[in-house]
Amino acid sequence: MGLVHMQPVNHPSAWRGADLGEDGHWLIRLSAADRAELDSGLRHAQSCGVPMLHLTRRDFPLARMAETLTRLAAEIRGGLGFSVMRGLDISGYSDDEVGLLFWGMGLYLGDPLGQNTKGDLLGHVIDQGRSYGNLDVRGYETNAHLPFHSDSCDLLGLMCLRKGLSGGLSSLVSSTTVHNEILAAHPEYLGLLYNGFHYIRREEALTGRGVSESRIPVFGARDGVISSRYLRNQINAGAVKLGIPLTEMETEALDFMDATTQREDLRLDFMLEPGDMEFANNYTTLHSRTEFTNGTEPRQQRHMLRLWLKFAEQWPTRAPFMEHRGYVLSERGRELV
Repeated sequence: MGLVHMQPVNHPSAWRGADLGEDGHWLIRLSAADRAELDSGLRHAQSCGVPMLHLTRRDFPLARMAETLTRLAAEIRGGLGFSVMRGLDISGYSDDEVGLLFWGMGLYLGDPLGQNTKGDLLGHVIDQGRSYGNLDVRGYETNAHLPFHSDSCDLLGLMCLRKGLSGGLSSLVSSTTVHNEILAAHPEYLGLLYNGFHYIRREEALTGRGVSESRIPVFGARDGVISSRYLRNQINAGAVKLGIPLTEMETEALDFMDATTQREDLRLDFMLEPGDMEFANNYTTLHSRTEFTNGTEPRQQRHMLRLWLKFAEQWPTRAPFMEHRGYVLSERGRELV
């Protein structure tokens, strides 16, 4: 289990949504010059004739935006832990061009990671008509409400290609603040959360063991840094798959954590409009979305593009967290073991 951190964390990542405001420094608004440079970078990348997955920064040149993205990466890693970027008009681009734009920006933020067993590096978050809660179904394949959770990467990037007809509100909460709140109200839960839980492995859920070999901590501490990994649905499914129910106190601890993430004074809610991008540190933030409904027309089909990125410098965490990082692939699709 390791050492349980029993002191409140005083760090910019321990924010409260009620204190951030609707237009704080967490929000980056792109200027006309930014948009022009991104378009120029896109056109240069297209002219190179290089497949998207093999592009480098040299193939997607940015000058002004490179500085912005460098500051953004530093904020994601060592500051608030998240940012929302607005102001990119994508109405004149094809879906493939929007994907290439997003990919090109991601090259300046980290190294891409695979998001499933197929090794997809640019993910598509759409409703595939699957049922959330089934052992082999991942949340992004459904239109369901997704409670606060983290993804299997260092840095999450989401870009709105299209909104649905209704719903789909995005939310973030500081897992560092959640840790502080649990410490203040129920410190007896922290040992259980640091000890962790077995997670279902969705793609293997119906074949083989289908459960993580070791327990994955909800919280971990190393070098004074608190890290979080959390997906309640996978914890519940892991217990079902193993045939070992969660104890009463484990359930209480997880229920309290879920209730804390939902507090209106802690979370930050926002709607991603077409062209908007959300970037978040998966060790210090948790994200959520409400259920959504699609319309009958293509423009009413909710579609998010997703990047899973790895920090240039390894995050200070311990081995159990690493198992839950997902399918770790380089930008060339080669597995990194």
